[in-house]
Amino acid sequence: MDDKKYLLQTCKHCGNKGLLKIVADYKQHFKEMDGIDVIFTADTWWSLLECPVCDGISLYKSYSDDTMLTPYGYESDESMEYPGNKYDFKHVPESILKSYQAAVKTSKVDLNVCLIAIRAVLEKICKERGSKKKNLEAMLKEMVNKNILPETLDQCSFLIRKLGNSGAHGDDIDMSQSDVLELIDFIETILYYIYELPVKIANVNDKYNLKLENKAEKTLECE
Repeated sequence: MDDKKYLLQTCKHCGNKGLLKIVADYKQHFKEMDGIDVIFTADTWWSLLECPVCDGISLYKSYSDDTMLTPYGYESDESMEYPGNKYDFKHVPESILKSYQAAVKTSKVDLNVCLIAIRAVLEKICKERGSKKKNLEAMLKEMVNKNILPETLDQCSFLIRKLGNSGAHGDDIDMSQSDVLELIDFIETILYYIYELPVKIANVNDKYNLKLENKAEKTLECE
């Protein structure tokens, strides 16, 4: 990795996928000893990358250790540490994920278009969850009534819907890029809550062989 000048990555500043220039490199080596014997080693490579399109700087990380040795060599965990998503979306349906990624890209280009795109992601989520309502406001009410969305995230959805409508109608609203990034943060939280958190809960539950309480069944028992 030390002799490379470029890495093929996607710039999260502007969405460009291509060769990003390595402008700085740093390697961390960890070694655990038992007396004079080496019992474990790990290497972490950090690279600062510069995008040729927007000149944005990104921080890339590659990690490998002794447990990651395969017959074909060492595997590595690679990630873009900055700028990065708050969440790793592995279980979001592909069409919704692509719409979300498109919305993020437009945040650097046109704030009104980004507002509309974020609103579209919210509508896709409602439809994927089975809503047949005719408008987004009714869809969101249904999501709350079905306990798919809690009240706090419903408030996030309200802001996305209202500001998305303003963007679609060409209303003259004074929004900064940081305000739009807040809305992106809202939609990311909603995506995580609906698609990622249940999987994480199930994984921990399976690991410890616990029986999760069913809220509906518990309510009937109390009655």
